[in-house]
Amino acid sequence: MSEWHVMRRRPMTISGLAVLVVVATVGLALATAIAAQPVPTADLAIVSNTASAKHAKVGDEVTFTIVATNNGPDAADFNVMWSSDQLQLVSETCDLGISPDTPACEYGTVEPGVTLTTTVVAEVLSTGSKLAIGTGCMVEQTGVINDPNPENNCADATVKIGGKR
Repeated sequence: MSEWHVMRRRPMTISGLAVLVVVATVGLALATAIAAQPVPTADLAIVSNTASAKHAKVGDEVTFTIVATNNGPDAADFNVMWSSDQLQLVSETCDLGISPDTPACEYGTVEPGVTLTTTVVAEVLSTGSKLAIGTGCMVEQTGVINDPNPENNCADATVKIGGKR
């Protein structure tokens, strides 16, 4: 009797049920179509990462130039990120006039053969280290891109630290 009572309070119409079935079917079809998309294969690589100075003092600013490319064969989402324990990010400039999402440049989908440059200005910190290492890396989501050569996704540039400014 309680089930009947609940059903009488909230009667389900045929049109409501039909809408629910249609929405569920469309959602399932969309999820299936998305899952069926092939994962692109692209060898994303940091070609070079260079520092503007070989030696710097604590407080000096050093510019790092990170060159990245999509070696293909497919187009793929392309993000370049910079990091360091001995340097503090001051500014970042992304190629193509893209606004940086510091400390990363999110370039979006990049065709094979395209090379992009990210420029980072960083200040040398007093960490007690004799070296300052700036690392540029390709950032990719697992399962979104099949990168056959992930070993070339990062590159370091090293600056020797000597004294204070």
